[in-house]
Amino acid sequence: MKITPDMSLYHLNQAKAKAKMTSTSKVNDGEITAYNKRLKDACDGFEEIFVHKMIQVMRSTTDKDTLLYGGRGEEIFQDMLDENYAKLITQSKALGLSDLIYEQTKKS
Repeated sequence: MKITPDMSLYHLNQAKAKAKMTSTSKVNDGEITAYNKRLKDACDGFEEIFVHKMIQVMRSTTDKDTLLYGGRGEEIFQDMLDENYAKLITQSKALGLSDLIYEQTKKS
């Protein structure tokens, strides 16, 4: 790729605009910290929902037509159990999806 003076000028202007935006922004550290806290909570919630759905899909592949199938009551209990499993997996940081999303989207 050949670098032309127009490209250099464009990148220089972009860098100046970015520096100007960061120096004139009035966002204080407290607002960024509060934003990042809410973002971390949202990322944890997303990971929990994702893991819960993954467990549901895995469980749907098993055969339910057995002698010990408990009907609708068992399905409700199983869903609550899967939800708790998802919460435990998310809290243990075993998957790491929440941290990955947070690091990609947080404000410094």
